[in-house]
Amino acid sequence: MTPDSPRVPATATPARRTPTFDAANVPPALTKSHVTSTWAELVVVDGSVLFVDDTPRRVHAASGERVPIIPGTNHHIEPAHDAAFYVQFYERTPEAPD
Repeated sequence: MTPDSPRVPATATPARRTPTFDAANVPPALTKSHVTSTWAELVVVDGSVLFVDDTPRRVHAASGERVPIIPGTNHHIEPAHDAAFYVQFYERTPEAPD
C-alpha cells in the first residue's frame, strides 16, 4: 500500500466476516459492482484476487494481503483460479476521549 491508500479507521472494530470463498464458490454478487454501507476489508488467504473500485483503484492482492473497502464506493472482485479469501466487516466505534 502507498501512503495515500485508504485505511480502515483506527476507531473501527471487527464486526462480522464472510465465510472463506474460492473461485468456485464466490457469490456472484461479489463479482458484480456493489456497495457496502460500512468499512470492510478483502482478506486474501491464498492465491490472488483483483479488487476494482470506482475511485478508481485496481489492486492485485496476494496471499496475506488486505484491501480496505471504502463505504459507499462501487466495487467488485475478480478471484484467480487459486484464490481463497473472505471479507471482514467493521463497525465504527466512537472516538476515544482525550
